Amino acid sequence: MKNKALIIIAALSLILAVGAVQILPDQIAVHFGISGEADRIGSKYEVFLFTAVVIGITSAGILLRRKFENDIRTAAGEKEASHAAGNAKICGIVCTVVSAVMLGMECVMICIAYSGLERISGTEGELYCSVTAILMGILFAVLGNIMPKMKMNGLMGLRTIWSMKNEEVWERCQRMGGTVTFFGGVAVILSGIVLRGYPSLAAMMIIFLVIFAVMIKGSHQIYTDWEKENKNG
Repeated sequence: MKNKALIIIAALSLILAVGAVQILPDQIAVHFGISGEADRIGSKYEVFLFTAVVIGITSAGILLRRKFENDIRTAAGEKEASHAAGNAKICGIVCTVVSAVMLGMECVMICIAYSGLERISGTEGELYCSVTAILMGILFAVLGNIMPKMKMNGLMGLRTIWSMKNEEVWERCQRMGGTVTFFGGVAVILSGIVLRGYPSLAAMMIIFLVIFAVMIKGSHQIYTDWEKENKNG
C-alpha cells in the first residue's frame, strides 16, 4: 500500500488522543504566552485537534498523490510522465514527514498537559520547548533536502511569480530554496539543543522568517539573472 505510512501515523495519532483523554484532567493548558505563562486553559479534548490535522494531511497526501499519478497516465510525453511520477513520490514523503512531526507535537502537548505545567520553565518545560524546536528543525531540514528534486508543478515547492516563469528558473529556485531551508532547519535543531526554554522557540521563529525572506528575494534575483543571461545571449 503506497499510503501505508500515512495511514499508520494517522491511526497512531487517533489512538494516542483517545488514550490521553482517559488520563488527562478535564482542563489543561493549551497555549503559552511570550512570558511562558499559560494564557489559555481549554478542554482535554483539544488534543484531538492534532489528530484532525494529521488526518487532514493524510487525506490531502492521498488525494495529491492520486492527482500526480493521474498526470502520469495523461502525460503527453515521457518527460512529463517522469516529472509527475517524481512529484507523486515526493508528495508522499513530504506528507508523511509533516504528519510524523505533528504526531510528535501531539506527544509534547499531552506530556505538558499530563505534567500539569502552567508555565514553560524549569528543566521539564525547557525540555518541551527544545523538543518542539528540534522537531520543526527536522521538518525543514527534510523539506530542504527534497525541494531540489521537485519538478515544476502548481502544488509543491518554492512557488513564486518568478520561480514559475519556466523550468530552468524553477530548478534554480528549488536548489536555492532547498539549500536555505536545509541549513535553516539545521540551525533550528542546533538552537533547540543549545538554547533553553522560550529562547529556542524565539530563535526558531526568527530563523523561519529569515528563510522565507531569503527564498522570496532569492527567487526574484534568480529570475532577474536568468533574464539578463538570455538577453545577453
